[in-house]
Amino acid sequence: MSIKLHDLITKVRESSTTSGIREIISEECVQIRNAFRKEDTKNRPRNISKLIYIDFLGFPTDFGQLECLKLIAHPSYVCKRIGYLGLSVLLTENEEVLFMSTNIIRTDLASENKFIVALALSSLGNIGSVEMLRDLAPEVEKLLKSQTAYIRKKAALAAIRTIRFVPETVDRYVGRVKSLLSDKNHGVVVGGLQLLIEILKIEPKTISEFRKLVPGLLRMLKSLVDAGYAPEYDFEGVTDPFLQVFILRLLRILGKDSKKYSNQMIDLLTQVGTSSGLNKNVENCILYESVSTILTIESPNRLRVTAINTLSKFLSGKDNNMKYIALNTLLKGVNKDSKSLKRHRKVIVKCLRDKDISIRRRALDLVFGIMNKKNVKELTQELLDCLPKAEHDFRFDITAKVCTAIEKFSPDDQWQIDTLVQVLTIGGQYIRDDVIAIMTHVTGRNQELQYYASKKLYNSLLDDRYRNQKFIQVAAWVIGEFGDILLKKSIEENESIDPSQIIDLCQIIITSSRNEDLTKYFILNTLIKLSTRIEGFNETIKEIIKPFMKHVNIEIQQRACEYFRLFEDKELLVFSFDRIPVKDDNMEAQEIETVQETTNENSTKNTKVQENINQQLSHNDNQKSQGTGMKIMGGNNVITQNKTQQPSSIENLLQLDFNSNNNNQNVNKQTTNIQNTQSNQSTEDFLSDIFGTNNNPNSNNTQNVQNTKIQNVMGILGTENGMGTGTGMGRGTGMGRGTGMGTGMGMGRGMGMGTGMGTGMGRGTGMGTGRGNVNTPKKNPSAIIYNQDGLKIQMNFKLVSVNGIPAAMVQTIFTNSTPTPMTNLIFQVAVPKHLQVQMAPPSSKIIPGNNTGKVTQTFRVIKKQNIKTKLTMMTRIQYKFNGMPVSKQQEVKNLPLIF
Repeated sequence: MSIKLHDLITKVRESSTTSGIREIISEECVQIRNAFRKEDTKNRPRNISKLIYIDFLGFPTDFGQLECLKLIAHPSYVCKRIGYLGLSVLLTENEEVLFMSTNIIRTDLASENKFIVALALSSLGNIGSVEMLRDLAPEVEKLLKSQTAYIRKKAALAAIRTIRFVPETVDRYVGRVKSLLSDKNHGVVVGGLQLLIEILKIEPKTISEFRKLVPGLLRMLKSLVDAGYAPEYDFEGVTDPFLQVFILRLLRILGKDSKKYSNQMIDLLTQVGTSSGLNKNVENCILYESVSTILTIESPNRLRVTAINTLSKFLSGKDNNMKYIALNTLLKGVNKDSKSLKRHRKVIVKCLRDKDISIRRRALDLVFGIMNKKNVKELTQELLDCLPKAEHDFRFDITAKVCTAIEKFSPDDQWQIDTLVQVLTIGGQYIRDDVIAIMTHVTGRNQELQYYASKKLYNSLLDDRYRNQKFIQVAAWVIGEFGDILLKKSIEENESIDPSQIIDLCQIIITSSRNEDLTKYFILNTLIKLSTRIEGFNETIKEIIKPFMKHVNIEIQQRACEYFRLFEDKELLVFSFDRIPVKDDNMEAQEIETVQETTNENSTKNTKVQENINQQLSHNDNQKSQGTGMKIMGGNNVITQNKTQQPSSIENLLQLDFNSNNNNQNVNKQTTNIQNTQSNQSTEDFLSDIFGTNNNPNSNNTQNVQNTKIQNVMGILGTENGMGTGTGMGRGTGMGRGTGMGTGMGMGRGMGMGTGMGTGMGRGTGMGTGRGNVNTPKKNPSAIIYNQDGLKIQMNFKLVSVNGIPAAMVQTIFTNSTPTPMTNLIFQVAVPKHLQVQMAPPSSKIIPGNNTGKVTQTFRVIKKQNIKTKLTMMTRIQYKFNGMPVSKQQEVKNLPLIF
């Protein structure tokens, strides 16, 4: 026995448990199915009504879709009403069942009953599929000329969906929309305004044609503003606010980039902006639309200042909705009216402490937008004051904005160091990875502040509260690099620091189980540096390093073993860990490849390093290290940590192989169409290939093998001209140090912070010895493959050769024009089966907003078959924007590269 909808709702509300509700719905669905099977036409409308309610509760209702079609085919208006309602709720535009209703809707559109026609038009405007809209576009066009205003209004709404999903039909409605705007019925005019706005979005070229309507629209708006009480259209004392809102939105589009028509709007917009109050929500809506129109069109400065002052009043109110839209509107005008916005700095900063997280995020973006060198100190301190009490996710946003502001607007180096230390101590675990490189770069380039920075970091490091991983890493690098300056000047200022305290502090940190392996890398580097800067502590440092020669982590084990062996040659130890030279500020911090000219002094040092390492290699050849089971600092097979990961099982698209950041595979494979090459390459060869070096693995020349190891140890990568780039390989596993200090394989902006990939000893000066067979064009091609939603992706291409195999080096540059940073960046590339792709990790996971920075990622594409082909790929970009995950996938064709 079928029950009524009211009884079903009562039973569900009386149930106190989820399982009870599920049982009630399950029993009712069984009854409804039985009724459908028995063709119970009498109770069909009731059953569909109950299914709509069940669908609202989140239970599956697919079995009722065909019954909705039976109801809309019924001649009765009551059945059609329930049927069309069920059609709009239980189906979507992607359902195949929906296409079966096309002929029924066409019949209803020709009905003499205006209410049935309205039901069909409403259904078409809500869930019409592309095929339905294309087939029924002529009928909708005819109904726009109907003599009934009610039908014309519904037809205009259906036409909006039609041109939105089938843009090629827009020409049908361009000529009809003007007649709708002159209709006497306000509902029809509102529908016509919405239709015209949609047409202008799809066909921007028609804006100049419709600008002739501006005088008529202004007269219509003025009549509404000056009108007295009109019972038919009055809403809380305002005459037809809906019509006023859509007129203002249309004027905003027509007046943009047109000084002539903007001048015609100024007087009326001023009247609307001053006559509306802030007491009613209806008045607030009209006032907001008028302010948005003023900020969009070519309005004078005095009017823009008035608009911004009005938005500031919204921020001072209690309505969170008005605060949010006010902040969003101010963000759009931050580039044009930054001076006017700075007057309301206190109100904007106050929103950083609002209870609503969405308001705080918008306020953070706006605070960053009004920053400059004059107010950066005050605004940065406001952000840091909010950091301790902020939510976990919001802290990442605050630290990202603060670090970007420090780098962009810093008035002097000392303030930059103080603020970075404050950020590191308060929220070090929430900062970007490249902030470590920023701190080390600022400290290294200013000799006068090296003691100040090292002392400040050392004193903060003594406090256990501040020992987060990022802070320890920065402090360890600075203290290790400038430890001698710290001790020397502390004596001069009568604030003597005992060297043993520094050593003991390093020992406490490196032996603590709370610290990450990466932090221990830094401490090991600090200890080996201090052994060259502080006399009398070598034995103590050796005792600290010795237990790590058997550490479970192969990277720590290798470093400890190599560092321990370095104590045998004091001259080489001192030379290898001399102070890192400062990078030139004029060089881009994230440049992938740079070519530097070297002096005679650098050439002399390079020769000295090669001689020293050749002696070590000759002396230690075929000798195993004691207790570790690997060859240390010598022999032909130097064991390094290889973290090669097999590709994940991501679906192949168009027979493409996806490859992401972790899919680093050896690309030198033997093929039938290409000359035989050695397939097993070391990690050093792989990194050299990435940057264009071509070290022949088949060479039997011992000197060439040694030179290759020397190159990798020093962090030097050859280019087509035989020049090393020193791309931030830093003090690596073989203590190599490049003077390029760039990003890519290092820790960000350089200063030798990279973990490196070298396995020998020595010091690089930027001169590589690689002579790769690289044939680079005079002008490398580039292409913009993606430019939507504020994200722009550009690819720079370069033809290279890897052991005689044609390849392409692709540098991908990500920029973000929105005010909000994009986080958790993941970029994947798939190529056809005859190609192979290898990707390096991105320079950062965060793309700064307002185009204040960029993220780069390099990958290499290699041919597996000797055929001439044009580069084609499938890309997938994933990131988080305002805490929401975003994923985009597209096929990239017609790239300007053939190889």
